[in-house]
Amino acid sequence: MNDQNRNSNLGALSDEEIIALYWKREEKAISATDAKYGHYLYVIAYNILRNEQDSEECLNDTYLGTWNAIPPQRPTAFQVFLSKITRNISLGKFRKQTA
Repeated sequence: MNDQNRNSNLGALSDEEIIALYWKREEKAISATDAKYGHYLYVIAYNILRNEQDSEECLNDTYLGTWNAIPPQRPTAFQVFLSKITRNISLGKFRKQTA
C-alpha cells in the first residue's frame, strides 16, 4: 500500500478510534490525526504566524502536545481539543517573536 492510500485510510478513522490509538500509545494516532486534521490545524497556525515554517513547527508541537495530553485526558470534542493546543502554541510563538 502506498503512502497516499495509507494516509487516506487513516483519515477515515473516527475521532473515537483516533483517541483510542492515543490511549494505546500507538504512533498511528499521530498519522491519523495529521491525515484528518493536519490541514485544518496548519491553517489555524498560519493565520496567527503568517509563516510556513513556523506553522509546520507548531503543527508538530501540536502532535507532541496531544501525545502527552492523551492520556490522562479523554477529549469529547477532539477537533476543538486539537485546535486549542494549536492556537496556544501558535500564540506563544507569536508572542516570543513580537516581544
